[in-house]
Amino acid sequence: MANKISFYFDEMMPRKVAEQLQKRGFEVVMAVDVEMVDKDDLLEHLRYATEHNLTLMTQDRPFAGRATELSNHTGVICWTGKQNDIGGMVTALGLFAENHGSEETANSVFWLK
Repeated sequence: MANKISFYFDEMMPRKVAEQLQKRGFEVVMAVDVEMVDKDDLLEHLRYATEHNLTLMTQDRPFAGRATELSNHTGVICWTGKQNDIGGMVTALGLFAENHGSEETANSVFWLK
């Protein structure tokens, strides 16, 4: 695996998950911290993530479904498990990041639970 992935959490993702991943050495950028609140998913969030070489993380299933039709992005991961399963998200994302490089996530949508 060449390049480790870094995450961009949209507004639907809990800060607790970001904090736990950061403690484990992963880079996580949160939309709320980079003035990306109330932005369009496809036009602004996905573009921001791609411009900063980040894999977009969301719980927004309709958005993730629409993203499957797009190319030229750095990847989308959609959490389909329970919204409040902080430990599950941290474990799944940590394993995902350890087993996937940024080249593997490009132009793809992944569904985790």
